[in-house]
Formats: sequence, C-alpha cells, structure tokens
Amino acid sequence: MMEFNTVVQDVLALAGQEEVFSDDWAASEEKLWEFMRRPGQAVQQQHANTQGPLGYEKSSRACPCGQEQKFVSHRRKTFQTLLGPLQLRRAYYHCPQCHRRWVPFDQAQGLGTRRVSVPLAQRVVELTQDFPFGKSAQKLQSLLGCRLSANTLRRISQEVGQAADALEQQAAEQVQADRHALPQLPQGRLYVEADGAMVHFTHGWHEVKNLVCRWQDAQGRWQQRYLRRREKVEAFTTMACAHTCGLENARQSVLLGDGIAWIWNHLGPIADQAVQILDWYHATEHLWAVGQALHGEGTAACQSFTKALETLLWESRSDELLEQLDQLHNRLRSVAKRAAVAGLRAYLQSHRSRIDYRAYRDQGLYIGSGAVEGMAKNHVHARMKIGAPRWSDQGVQSMLSLRSAYANHQQQNLWKSKPLLAA
Repeated sequence: MMEFNTVVQDVLALAGQEEVFSDDWAASEEKLWEFMRRPGQAVQQQHANTQGPLGYEKSSRACPCGQEQKFVSHRRKTFQTLLGPLQLRRAYYHCPQCHRRWVPFDQAQGLGTRRVSVPLAQRVVELTQDFPFGKSAQKLQSLLGCRLSANTLRRISQEVGQAADALEQQAAEQVQADRHALPQLPQGRLYVEADGAMVHFTHGWHEVKNLVCRWQDAQGRWQQRYLRRREKVEAFTTMACAHTCGLENARQSVLLGDGIAWIWNHLGPIADQAVQILDWYHATEHLWAVGQALHGEGTAACQSFTKALETLLWESRSDELLEQLDQLHNRLRSVAKRAAVAGLRAYLQSHRSRIDYRAYRDQGLYIGSGAVEGMAKNHVHARMKIGAPRWSDQGVQSMLSLRSAYANHQQQNLWKSKPLLAA
C-alpha cells in the first residue's frame, strides 16, 4: 500500500506540473482522463519491451500442412489499443511448402491484420451494432480517445460478424446431427414467433427473416433467443429448426406469426405439435382495411362496422363472421368493395385453424407476436435503415449475426473463437 501511495503522489505531482487541475472540476476530470492514458500507454509499452521477442518457439515448428515452418526473423508491428499505440516485436515464421506466414504470438492472442487489440475491437463492435460506422468512429474518439477510420470499423465489424454467422451455422449443423447438441429449454411453455423485415440491399429491397423463441425460466422470468437471417426460406427453416431446440420437451409450444405464407408452410411443419396462432393485431388490421374500403377511413360507419367484426373474431364466432362476409359480398355492387370483402374472407378462411382466440385466452396464451415485431423494429430496422444505407448480402448477414450473438448473450463464446484471426 505504501508503494501505491507513493506512485499516487508522484502522479499527482506530475499532473500538477501539467496543470491538469483547476477550479472547474468537470474540466479537470476530462484533462485527468487524457493525462492518465499517457502513463498507461508508457507502462504497457515498457512491459511489452521487457518480454523480449514474443511467440518464439524454436528454429522450426510444425505447420498444419504437415511440413515444417522455418523461423525468419523478429518483426515489429504497431497495434492500436485502449491506451494508445503499442509496438510489439514478434517471431515470424514461414512455411516453404504451403507458402503461408505464421506469427504464433498473434495467433495465440487472437490478433488479426487490422492492427487493433482485442479489447479495442470489442468496443468497436459494441458501437457499430447501434450506430453507423462514421458515427461510431466519432464516438470512439470522444469516449475513448482512440482514432480509427470508419472503413476500419466497418471491416472489423464485418469480420467479427462473419465469425458470428459461422458459429450460428455450426450450431445448426450440430443440432441437425444431434438434437441434444445444444442445451434444452426447461419444460414449460415455449413461444416461437416469426416475421419478415425489409432491408435495402445494393440490388434492391429484400426480406430478412426473424425468429424469436420465448420461455419462462424456473424463477418465472422471461428469456428470449433471437435468429435473424438473410437467406431463402428453406435454409432459414433449417436454421430455425436448430434454433427452436426445446420443442420436444416443452410442456406446450406456440407458433405465432402474421399472414406471411412461409411462416405456416415452412415453420409450421417443424412445430407440428404447437398451437398455431395468427397474430391478433395483423388479423384486426385486415378487418379495419375492409371497413375503410367500404365506409371511408375515420368515419363512424367504419368504426361501427369494424368493431362488430372484431367482436365476432374475439369471441371465436368464425362461422358467423364468415357468413356475414358472404352476405355482404352478395349485396355489394362495387367491384372494388366486393374484392376487398372477398379478400378478407379468403384470408380468414385460410387461417381458420389459427383464429380461435377465445380458446387461446382461456388457456392463458399470448395472441400477439409483439416480441418478433419489436425485434424487427429495434434490432433490424433500427440499425439496417439508419442513415439510409444500401447493404451487401455479406454485410447484412454479418451485422445481423453480430447483433444476435450479443442479444443472445453469446459474445463471450464469439470472442473466444478469436474472430479477428479471420482477417
């Protein structure tokens, strides 16, 4: 403790010489933050210098190709860290057979070609998940005093996101081979909610498919797991099958979604024992659309007509509802109005087995897919549409997988996989 106090007094004296402190405590705190990074960077660099050549094993080492890598030299490289630039002297190897270069220290530490430390890259990823790359670069400098270009932030995020994507696919492959490869959910009620969200790609607008699994743990707290993929429905269904691990031992499973055909045609079969529910709010939107088409938006007639249909739907009086729509269709003469009523009837008829809302309420089931709707809004649109960007296929999936990894509390496993090495 005495030695620490001595260090504190020395730093205090040095800070005084640098005129860090003033009557303005806020300004003093800002200056002290900047001041303390300098000795921190110096200590970090001196510690690295005392370690000698890093990663040297011997004159040769085994190469994954089966041959021997030869030691070439010790090479210096500067990395950006939370404290500032850090120059490291590392052993460099080369394999004459496969012609690949190897830096054992970099491989062991999970360092890639972007010249940034892992802790700094982690901060980059946390920022770029929520902000555009240019804005993230500004925040990185204002919050941590670290200067990196927007392009560097984009590349780091994409590379880590690609690693997150690979982990998602590996998990799916494991579960396809063995349904017990991932931890099973505790027995209870499991909700599976699906929806689509449109994202602007470089080649137009395309759908991103979203899945949320929700369940209550032993303490009654709600837990959620997310999946977001930009791929064809068949591939997404395969991923979803792995993602919904727990269907087998759930006391009851519920599949919730809107009227998108792929939800029921592709996810429905993998949850064939689940209670399938058409999202209440999407169903009522169709009722209101017809009411507006017949009576005009905002009119008392529209309100009265639609509320009457809502009551029938709410009370699961489907036969009566469909009969009223048949009679109304026969009375109408307007082609547009007849088409609106016919469309509503066909919509409800196609989901006849999914609109028994009174029975669902009696069982205490949720009838709205608010969780996946919120995910589309807050986890997809909130990032993918900010600044009106146009995304590449790889860029979209990297960001989606990255956000899913953090939302699913899998960031520790993600960084254990040393994602920067892929660069």
